[in-house]
Amino acid sequence: MPVLKTVEAIGTTFGNAVEYKRVRYDFSRDGGAVGIYDVFTTADKIKVVDFHSVVKTACTSGGSATVKVGVTGSDLRFMNTTQGAVASLTLNAGILPPVVEGAPNVLAVPVVMAAGDKVLMTIGTAALTAGSIEMTIGFIRL
Repeated sequence: MPVLKTVEAIGTTFGNAVEYKRVRYDFSRDGGAVGIYDVFTTADKIKVVDFHSVVKTACTSGGSATVKVGVTGSDLRFMNTTQGAVASLTLNAGILPPVVEGAPNVLAVPVVMAAGDKVLMTIGTAALTAGSIEMTIGFIRL
């Protein structure tokens, strides 16, 4: 499985404050092949209380690429393929987690992640040919 060059380990010790980590997918460094990319890996159990993405360089594709971001077992928890359609990934686009199905005012956070769980980014349908997406996770160590 490919891994972003800036993959981060999170949640190594207990704490009661929200911590933030940021990582950037960058086509020029990470490539844009269709596949699943590790973004964050948890070192210990954490509760994700915030997640958002900002497009730093517009994403392009020779086809109709999609990007989704999720967690182990729920691969579109933080960005679904509608939000991550290449046409939506324009410069400075801000992306919040999708709402919970059946509960339109509830974002798909918080989520508890066990040690070793991952936040994953999936490029699907077609490869990306350019782009940069910064992803920020807010979490509490459990």
